[in-house]
Amino acid sequence: MDSDTISPVHFVAAQLAVIVAVIHLSLGTLNWARWMMVGFLVPRDLRWPLFVISGAAMIIALFLAAAGADRRPLYVGGIALMVVYIVGYFGWHVGGHRPLLLLGPGTQHTGPLLPFLLDHLLAGPVEFVTIVSEVSLLVLLVYLLLTESK
Repeated sequence: MDSDTISPVHFVAAQLAVIVAVIHLSLGTLNWARWMMVGFLVPRDLRWPLFVISGAAMIIALFLAAAGADRRPLYVGGIALMVVYIVGYFGWHVGGHRPLLLLGPGTQHTGPLLPFLLDHLLAGPVEFVTIVSEVSLLVLLVYLLLTESK
């Protein structure tokens, strides 16, 4: 394969990574800025700075991959981050929307778990696109990690 061409799997994975990174950078920056506008550098909800840091890390990883860095560690990091995003999203909701992730006041949800998780998956277009993109990227990164030679 010519070094200037990219496989369809790499192309789709890169596009999904951009989507996930932009969503997290946008949400993190917007919500963190709201806190800073009222004089609080550290927001009450720790997700926002974590979204900014993780979204920036994804952009840096994309640049490293494009520059020819060893992709296997980037795949492993991306897989770990997608698992954190997916488990974190549903865990945050199941855990009662605690602003300090595991600490702080929260609200408990009642009722069966599966309908509750489906309601949150389909809560809106951003949530749905984000989760579908994260799961799809996770699958592609695992595939790339397993199929690319060392």
